Amino acid sequence: MHRILRLLARFRSDERGAFLVLFGVMAIVLVATSGAVVDYTSIEQARTRAQVALDAAALGLQPGIYDADAAAIIKTKAQNLLVQQLSSGTEGWSICTDQAIPPCAQIDTVAIDAAEGTLHLEARLKIPTAFVALIGFPSLTARLMAEATRGSVDVEVALALDTTGSMSGQKIIDLRAATKELIGIVVQDVQTPTYSKMALIPYSMGVNVGGYAASVRGPIAAAKTIAGAAWAVTGSSKGISGATKAKPAKITTSSAHGYITGDTVYITGVNGMTQLNNKSYTITVTSTTQFTLNGVDSSSYSTYSSGGTVKKCQTSACEIVITSSAHGFSNGDVVYITGVGGMTQLNNSIFNVANTSANSFALLDTKGPSYGTYSSGGSLFCTTYGCQYYYFQSPQGNWNTFQVSTCTTDRTTNAWTDAAPSVTYLGLNYPSSKNPCLTPNIFPLSSNKTALSAAASSLTAGGSTAGQIGLAWSWYMISPNFGYLWPPESRPAAYDTGNLLKVLVLMTDGEFNTT
Repeated sequence: MHRILRLLARFRSDERGAFLVLFGVMAIVLVATSGAVVDYTSIEQARTRAQVALDAAALGLQPGIYDADAAAIIKTKAQNLLVQQLSSGTEGWSICTDQAIPPCAQIDTVAIDAAEGTLHLEARLKIPTAFVALIGFPSLTARLMAEATRGSVDVEVALALDTTGSMSGQKIIDLRAATKELIGIVVQDVQTPTYSKMALIPYSMGVNVGGYAASVRGPIAAAKTIAGAAWAVTGSSKGISGATKAKPAKITTSSAHGYITGDTVYITGVNGMTQLNNKSYTITVTSTTQFTLNGVDSSSYSTYSSGGTVKKCQTSACEIVITSSAHGFSNGDVVYITGVGGMTQLNNSIFNVANTSANSFALLDTKGPSYGTYSSGGSLFCTTYGCQYYYFQSPQGNWNTFQVSTCTTDRTTNAWTDAAPSVTYLGLNYPSSKNPCLTPNIFPLSSNKTALSAAASSLTAGGSTAGQIGLAWSWYMISPNFGYLWPPESRPAAYDTGNLLKVLVLMTDGEFNTT
């Protein structure tokens, strides 16, 4: 017993091997602490990748905040993007659920402020630990957030739309759809604190400026009103009572004719000596009721029996004489006539002007008696560049008469600048029927998505491709130099305006082929 007590006393006082016990206890803490550094590094690496992915998701998905069910759609897309980005490493990441085994990620919050254009995302990561698990922490959670706000910048976009013949069929359908889609992207429903506007410029062989034509390519010379049209002198008609077979032939009128030597007369309705009918003659007066037909030998003609009418021509060729107050035309000018009543053969035709006076002129080479009788109305148009109608010779030598349209073409002065039309007008367009002015008009800058989409729906295809004028007009629509043409709400801001983005977009299927 004594020996046992001494052994216990010695064991109690013996301190050899105590450090080994202490080291065994401390080793667990040291390993866990050192391993925590490794686990923390792994967590931070995952967190960094996740933050990049979440930032990208916020930036990429922000434009969708205005869509229906935006929050749910954005959450799903952001979550998939986050997991995909994290899985590019060695770990197999999944979406965190109650049964999910780390590593996993989860979007917890999607906050949208449509008025400010802000998308706010919050996410959490659950990451397994290798060393800290030894002290009871098998996984750690990290939280992160990202936010994207629409840049506060004013936007003016001009969209040049190729509506030429090659765009027929499915292409024009696709163009309408693409245009409306772009309208939806660019033009925002909320126009504060910044605005977003779009202009549409359909083009083919020109650009149709519609009601702005007079201000854009200049006014067109006004038509002159026709007050009368006749080939014979009023009151000069006389009945014929006789015609001799002689050289020269002699005509007798039933009453004093009132003609003078050198006048030109026109004879119709003679019975018997019908060879006299429907011809004009220069006369020599022999009495108040008789005159001879210069150079006419009627000896071999049939014998006169009765009737007939003679009228004095207004010109030596019995041409039609137009009466129009202060018409302003000169000899050699070419006129275009429309709207004449009675003498309808004059309508929609061109004529050379001769024998002008202040209020009248003759239509050269018209045989007046072959026309009907003037009754009313009519308009006269000049036919040079700047007039309603343009009479010109083509390079192939053909003469054409085309009517001006509301389309515009290039200008030769200031052609490659945005100088205002008040400085230099745009080019006049006189299209042929084979390549007419396109129907859709320009649509100045607007934030009205409904009106813009309706304009896009009306696009039609036809004509050749003058793409340069389409691009030019896209520039003009966002140029402050052209702003005075448009309604106040459609006027572009000055070039040097701060916080402003001006954009020109071209939609086309091919090369330009019309100059």
